[in-house]
Amino acid sequence: MSRLYCLGELLIDFQSVGTDSLKDTRQFVKKAGGAPANVCVQAAKLGTDSAYLSKVGKDAFGDFLVETLAREGVDVSRIGRSDKHDTSLAFVSFADNGEREFSFYRRTAADLSFTPSDFADVTFVRGDVLEFGSVALASEEALQTHLYLIDKAHSAGATVCFDPNLRFNLWDKEELRATVIRFAPLADVIKVGKDELEFITERTGLPAVKAMFGGKTRLVLVTDGGKGAKLYLDGDLRAGCGGYKVATIDTTGAGDSFFGGFISRLIEDGVTSGVNNFADWSDMLNFACKCGAYTTTGFGAIAAMGNKEKINKAVK
Repeated sequence: MSRLYCLGELLIDFQSVGTDSLKDTRQFVKKAGGAPANVCVQAAKLGTDSAYLSKVGKDAFGDFLVETLAREGVDVSRIGRSDKHDTSLAFVSFADNGEREFSFYRRTAADLSFTPSDFADVTFVRGDVLEFGSVALASEEALQTHLYLIDKAHSAGATVCFDPNLRFNLWDKEELRATVIRFAPLADVIKVGKDELEFITERTGLPAVKAMFGGKTRLVLVTDGGKGAKLYLDGDLRAGCGGYKVATIDTTGAGDSFFGGFISRLIEDGVTSGVNNFADWSDMLNFACKCGAYTTTGFGAIAAMGNKEKINKAVK
């Protein structure tokens, strides 16, 4: 059976209670976070064999994160523990209009300290998927580890998926753009928000989409919040989804749930193993949009994600 490996940050999201600025928020609730971790959990909830590759501190927060992912069915055997680095923390506040404000505490982050030797025993086979984002590319050690695993995955015939997931308060903007442009051609599949796409390519519309194709990239998913998403194959529009109207409570993790749902379908439908050359892209995209929409109907990311039965029953 094909397996999904997600690589990257694993952190505590301290989410604000109520709507206010970070400066004025008085209470926070602890949640498990990290975009690739959210992708991994959503896929696991959908029945995909999923493993997480990361590192956390030997502390109570690290214990909480490992236990949370394990409880959701994720293989956590390759999440390392460091006694020299801390588990990453993020504080998130929500405004009345749904916008979020982030403050990260990652200067001594364990998930920026992993090296290729931490994952020397990871082996890929044809049909597997390696998924990653940009947040954990912010140190040379972690960046080289990504390159190492991406090369391993491609050598085995596995599929590489990339979600830039831009976090501007963690980077110099030009360095972030350059890093994304460096890694995008290494991915077979890219999921990117419409606004992110325009920042990365410095273009708009179809020229922005086409600028993402190059190297190994064959499929680009462009999301636009509640307006849905579009799927481009080899530069051409192949499917679109107008989104689903649901009673939205919290948009945290919606894009990750979307990507987890899409990757799960890639694996389930035999696309990554090469046994399905006639994928129903429209059906796959619509299911991914359902996953993202469902997650907005609850609080948090992981806690709000659903399995197939719940998603298909609630989102129509």
